[in-house]
Formats: sequence, C-alpha cells, structure tokens
Amino acid sequence: MKKYKVIFHIDLNAFFASCEMAENPKLKKVALGIGPKNDRGILTTANYEARKYGVKSAMPLSEAKQLCPHLKVLPTNFPLYEKYSTLFFDYLKTYTDQIEPASIDEGYLDMTEVLNDQHPFDVAKKMQDDLLNTYDLPVSIGIAPNMFLAKMASDYKKPLGITILRKRDVKDKLWPLSIEALHGIGKKTVPNLKLLGIETIGDLATFKPKRKLHAFLGNQTDSFVQKTHGHDQRVLDPKRENKHQSIGNSKTFEGFLHEYQEMLQALESLTNRVIERLKNHGLSAKTIAVSIRDKDYNNHSKHHTLSYHSDHFYEIFEVVENLFDTLYDVVPIHLLGVSASNLVKNEELFKQINLFESQKDAPKDTHIKNVLNDINAHYDKPLIKRGLKKSDK
Repeated sequence: MKKYKVIFHIDLNAFFASCEMAENPKLKKVALGIGPKNDRGILTTANYEARKYGVKSAMPLSEAKQLCPHLKVLPTNFPLYEKYSTLFFDYLKTYTDQIEPASIDEGYLDMTEVLNDQHPFDVAKKMQDDLLNTYDLPVSIGIAPNMFLAKMASDYKKPLGITILRKRDVKDKLWPLSIEALHGIGKKTVPNLKLLGIETIGDLATFKPKRKLHAFLGNQTDSFVQKTHGHDQRVLDPKRENKHQSIGNSKTFEGFLHEYQEMLQALESLTNRVIERLKNHGLSAKTIAVSIRDKDYNNHSKHHTLSYHSDHFYEIFEVVENLFDTLYDVVPIHLLGVSASNLVKNEELFKQINLFESQKDAPKDTHIKNVLNDINAHYDKPLIKRGLKKSDK
C-alpha cells in the first residue's frame, strides 16, 4: 500500500469555447468569445486565439472588442456544455470511481490505488491525448499528494499542461507566484493583503504576526497559511456533490447599478452560473431566491417556491425576473444574488408515473413556455408571449 496519495486535478481549458470548436473545427482559427449579444454584457470565456489579444473571461464585451475588433461572440449553450461535460466525466470513470467533480469542467481523481507500476505523468499524458483526440477537448492536469496542490499544479501551465507538484517543490514553484494565483483567495481580499506587503504566495507563507492576517482572512487564516506550505487536510469525497443544501452566486459591483437593463443582464449571468452548477451536480431546484444590497448597504431578498423541481434556465430566470421586479424600487444597487434551494437529485425525480399522476405532477404549459422562451432568447427580444386564457380575460 502506498504511503502517499496521488491526486489528479483535470481542468478542461476554455471549456465553453472548446465545446464550440469541437462542434465546428473552423472556429479553431477564430478569436472566439462566449457571452451576451449586448456589448454591455460580460464575456463568460474566450479561446486562446482571443487571449493573444488580451481578451479574458469576465471582461466587459465592449472592452474585449476594443482589444480584438474581429472577436466572434457566440451565446452560451448549456445543453452543448452538458453534453461534453458528460463525455469528459464518463471518460474519467474508466480509470476510477474516486472522482470529485469541482464544476462542470474540472474534477479531482484519487489515482493512488489504480496506477500500479505506471508513472503518474505517463497516465496523465494518455488521458490528455485521449480527451483531445477523441473529443477535441484540451485539458491541463495537475498531479500532487493532495487536492490543493493538484489544483495549483493544473493551473501552472495552460493550455495542455501536465505539472507534478510535490511538497518539496512548494518553495521553488509555488512561493514565487503572485498572491492572486493562490486558489481560494477572493479578488476583494487581494488588495487588503497587498496593503500588508503580501505580493506573493511566499510572502503569505512567511508573514508574521498572524493576527494581522486574521483581520482579512478570518477563520480561514490557518487553512490558507497551511496551504501555502503545501498542506491540505481535505479528503477527496465522491459523494460531496450530493451534499448541497443550496446553490447560489452573487456579484458585488464596484460602484452602483442604476439601469434596469444592466441589472437584468447581471441577473441573467448569475442565473446561468447557478444553472451550470445545478446541472453539473445533477440537481434540480424548487425554491428560487433573489437578493440585493442597496446604496445604504441594506440587504433585501425575496423567494418563490415552484410547484415542481426544475433545472431549466428559462423557467428559473422567469422566477428571478419576477422576484427582482418586486425589489426594483430599492435602487441604486450594490449587490445582486441568485440562489436555488430545496434541491433534489435528478434521478430521484425520474419515476414511473401513471396517467393521473402526470396530470398533477407536471405543469401543463411547461413545454409551451420553454419553446416561447427559447425563441425570445434567440432573437434577444420578447417577440412572442402567451395569450390569455378565457378565464383571465
């Protein structure tokens, strides 16, 4: 039995763009971004051809087009991403069932007991080649004795990198990296750490006194310091994905949002991220909540519980939009958040139903609503809406 763990972290490179390029190889030579049609929106990701021009994920589309005027932008396509994510994880399962998905496009594998006499690098190279040659999916792979170092290793070289990071390598490979590169450190925390003179991971590893760190890192201080020394007490748990009680995303704005359309775009992006996480974990939600923080930093929230579980974007965004409309008079807005709770694994929803159950379990007009929403989303404007029932007139 091996005395040490061998953990792989496998990360699909520029995943949303890679899916589009796998479907249409002609896009490989094109500077490609995934995001909204409106120039006021935010890019979800960009391929490496676009990144040559300085285009990055989470960049305002208007700024990206200034850097790369010929940037081709495609809308998000979650069914396509789900298809390739399933292919990706199904392939990983041919090696081991000790897999903990981290998101739709990355996962941890405990390879300790399956390597036998094979060198980890050789196995990783075969995985990388298989995924690229079979599915046209480029990946970077980190190999380390724990989850944190494996994640840092996979980020070390992109695209198509394979990096082995041992604890004895931490001072040489990890410490010189900028503090922004430390996995788990929030963007809002970085400027505060820099006020303390912490510019690199090594600066954080050797910083004293620790009480000053606690002011910014709180209860996570010891955990972050331990990680900078290569220690991570977490144990890979294949069942961790089933333990979500709620899934949510929020965004704090540097200034304030004043325009209703800007707020809707932000809510659409947040809802997309929630849906992505739901689908990645095979979950559906019944309760949807929207939260905002006003100019006086007061928090307001509203929630709504559906009569059924859903992981469909347009069904959930319709609820988000309606909830936000009830909060809209509290403007300008400093923060927006969308969360989903009352979660159920999708396989638990699939059951044998008879004719009578089907009448009461599923909303009669769900299919119609989805079609109308898809059409309106395609043209980015509300071209079609449902007519009123006689009883509503």
